[in-house]
Amino acid sequence: MQVTVYAQHDFVDPQQLAGSTAVVIDTFRATSTVTAALENGCAAVIPVAHKEDAFRLRREVPAYREALLGGERKTQIIPGFDCGNSPLEYTRARIGGRVLILSTTNGTKAVAKAERASAIYLGCLNNSEAVAKRLWRRGEDVQIVCAGTKGNFSLEDVVSAGAMIHYLKLWGGGEVVCNDLGYTAWKMFEGYGADMDGLLRPTRHYGTMLKNDLAEDIAYCIQLNISRSVPVCQNGQVILASEEEETR
Repeated sequence: MQVTVYAQHDFVDPQQLAGSTAVVIDTFRATSTVTAALENGCAAVIPVAHKEDAFRLRREVPAYREALLGGERKTQIIPGFDCGNSPLEYTRARIGGRVLILSTTNGTKAVAKAERASAIYLGCLNNSEAVAKRLWRRGEDVQIVCAGTKGNFSLEDVVSAGAMIHYLKLWGGGEVVCNDLGYTAWKMFEGYGADMDGLLRPTRHYGTMLKNDLAEDIAYCIQLNISRSVPVCQNGQVILASEEEETR
C-alpha cells in the first residue's frame, strides 16, 4: 500500500486523485465537526466551498428547506447561518435527523479537490484509527489531502495523517510505504503523539483559535480515537460509511 500525503489542498490537482482512495483531513475543525454531527444523528452533510452555494441550496432545493446552515470564515460563524464550525454545537438535540449544509474556510474546499476520487473519507484525530481500519480493509493505495490553513501547512492535519499511517503500519509493516511527508507525519505522531496539546500549542492555527475563545474546540479536536465513525462522501453528500465493505 502506497500512502501519499499532501501538505495542503492547494498543492493538489483534482486529476491526481481521479479513481483513487482519498482521505480529507481538517482537524481544526471541519472534519472533526462532520464526524461529530454524523455521530449525533445528522442525516447528511452537504459540503460546499462558497457560502452563496449554501444559501442557494436551502432556498432552491425542496429537500433542503429545513436544513441547517453551518460554517465559518476566519473561525467566526457566517452571518445568516444557523451554526458555526464547532463540533460541540452539533448535539443530537440540534442535528439529529437533519441535513447540514456546511461551508468552511479550508475543509470543504479540500473535499471539493477530492471529488474525482473513487472513495472519499473524512478523517481527523478523533477517528484516526477507524479511518485507518477502513483504508486497510480496502487494501488500495491512499492519497491523504490535508486542508491546511489559508494556503499554509497546518501541523494538526499532518499529525492526523501520521496517526492513520501509524495504524496502517501496525497492521501492514513494510507493506505500507509513504512519500516523504507521510514518513515525516508518521514519525512525528510516533514521537510526539502522546502529548498532542504540547505538540500543537506553539502552532499558528492553535494560537488563532485560542485568541478567538475556541479552547474547548481545541481540547475536543485533539482527542485521539474518541469516535469509531467514518464519514464518506457519496454523490455530493457526506454520510456515515456502512459496515458492508469486505474485510481484507
